[in-house]
Amino acid sequence: MSEAGAQTSSPAGANRFAVISRRVIFFSAYVIIPLGVWAILSGRVALGVTIIAAFFVVVVARVVWMVRRGALALAERREVAEVVDVAVATPGAPSSVDRVVGELLALNSDGLPYLLEAQRGTDGRVRLEVRWKSEEMRWQTLFVRGKVAYAWRMEVDLDPERSRYTFVEYSGTADSRTVVGPGGASSRASWKWHRGKTSGRLNMTIAEGADGQVHVASSGETRTSWEGAVSIRPSDAKVPVLTLLRNHGWRPRFDWFGARLFEK
Repeated sequence: MSEAGAQTSSPAGANRFAVISRRVIFFSAYVIIPLGVWAILSGRVALGVTIIAAFFVVVVARVVWMVRRGALALAERREVAEVVDVAVATPGAPSSVDRVVGELLALNSDGLPYLLEAQRGTDGRVRLEVRWKSEEMRWQTLFVRGKVAYAWRMEVDLDPERSRYTFVEYSGTADSRTVVGPGGASSRASWKWHRGKTSGRLNMTIAEGADGQVHVASSGETRTSWEGAVSIRPSDAKVPVLTLLRNHGWRPRFDWFGARLFEK
């Protein structure tokens, strides 16, 4: 088989395996779990525990495989801005605010999951807004219909007189699910919003749907597939922006180890 053929057949084979294995595990639970419980109740404790433990090992392996697929899909499609940590100015002789803002806006790219915009105030200060474009996923399985959306933005205020910057982050998560079962339908929804600073934060959801019913809107594009993943890692945007500011000699008011942890 040619390399092109292998690349074409591999995703299709993985999708078929995802669908079949999910159904096998789901329906097997109705047989294997009661069988294990029956073995325990009938005095065959070792056998019952072994059956149940083996089934849960298979379930965990299946979940790990799904998470790995989702993580790989995110890594393949997400562009990352590269800013080399090399000083071009010093805090004693920092670059001008116009040069800094120009280079920051030059980071913008259609492939980046975030957008940078700048607005100059009447006092000469500049507010840079870094906003995640979109991160939303809807999925439907045999019994569950769900939706999750992530929002994030960062406001960076630039003081040209002192060559200082301050920043704050806004993070939001919306999640809703409807479950249909023998006892009827139940729904839940939640919305969380946080203002402050984050360090090493990662929000991620990976889901599988029935017959390809997973719809993902991410970084300005929409697609439908068997499984989907959405995530927001603030450091993907913070690190290049704040590294560029530091390269040009700009610093926060309090520049110490603890404060720099929130720049990652």
